[in-house]
Amino acid sequence: CLGAVFIGILNARGHFFVPALSAAILNVVLISAAALVLSLGKNYDGTLHKQVFILAVAVLAAGVAQAAYQLPTLRREGFRYHWVTPWRDPTVREVAAKMIPGAIGVAAFQINVTVNQAFAFGENASIVSEFNYGVRLMELPQGVFGLSLATFLLPTLSALAVEKNFGQFRSTLRQGVNHLIFVNLLASVLLFTLAEPIIRLLFEHGKFNALSTAHVSFGLMCLVPGLVSFSLVNIFARAFYALQDIRTPMRVSVFCLAANVVLTVFFLFGTDLGAGALGIANSLSSFCNLGLLIFALRKKLRILEMAECLAQLPRLGLAGLVAGLTAWGSYRLWLNHFGHATLVLKLGEVFLPMTAATAVYFLLTLWWKVPSAHEITNFLRARPGNVKTAE
Repeated sequence: CLGAVFIGILNARGHFFVPALSAAILNVVLISAAALVLSLGKNYDGTLHKQVFILAVAVLAAGVAQAAYQLPTLRREGFRYHWVTPWRDPTVREVAAKMIPGAIGVAAFQINVTVNQAFAFGENASIVSEFNYGVRLMELPQGVFGLSLATFLLPTLSALAVEKNFGQFRSTLRQGVNHLIFVNLLASVLLFTLAEPIIRLLFEHGKFNALSTAHVSFGLMCLVPGLVSFSLVNIFARAFYALQDIRTPMRVSVFCLAANVVLTVFFLFGTDLGAGALGIANSLSSFCNLGLLIFALRKKLRILEMAECLAQLPRLGLAGLVAGLTAWGSYRLWLNHFGHATLVLKLGEVFLPMTAATAVYFLLTLWWKVPSAHEITNFLRARPGNVKTAE
């Protein structure tokens, strides 16, 4: 938690690289601990309880490492610890008042997942684990692109709002939405069409068998349609925060939470979809959340200037369809000729179709002059020395 606070401080001061790298350090420590547990599994008195204890200690060590890594940069920015009486400090009171509604506003996905799991335990506990695997895969593109972009946009939009430069505010928001749709639409297509080989590559060993792969893949395919809207919710919620409006995203999130409960009960107990029922409920509630946030923000700003986003959607949708057909066709071709008996073959059935589909997607969007495709391509082509960074 302290590491996360440090990330927020540095982001507000215009630093993004060091906080991002601190998260990588946390993961390195956790992965190293997991590898240690596996290596000691046979020789160590490795009861499950003791192995879990090692991982728990690793979580503490990883958190300390993540926070400590950021301290030198914080000190250069003038950060020092000193005692503040909480109930007398106006800033502390303001943070406390805004923290809970702010958390509810941006944590719609996590809250919905928790609620879904609570209902699923009452139906069939195995559905929870099947759904969790899909959620983990969803969190990769959502975190790498959605949350990263939202983190960058918040201080930028906040500065523009303070300056009352709402023309640039709309332009920056529109550009962020364009880029997010462009990237995460491709991620959605790949996760949907290649759900089974991806799950098989990552998880199918030991007690996780082919039937488990089929169940988890179906749950992921039902969850993936909401990836773009899940990510956009974070963007639009932070647009409200930049405008000093904390309560609107919270109200929308609470309403959609209630809708998610209704949808979960209907699909979980009224159908035989298993983990797919939770995925469909989450996807539908995310569409509702996004739609209400856009409607409310348009009323607040009077105009959003999202015509460019709408104009590129048909081209992106068609490019995504062709990319999806390319991924599925390549996967089936590989499966029929080579199968997936070894690790190398499993890697091939995932990364060959993924590479082909990504190439097709980029080429088509460049050919059809999708603005985000050209901007991202120009950024990737730029020499490192010519790219301005926040650091």
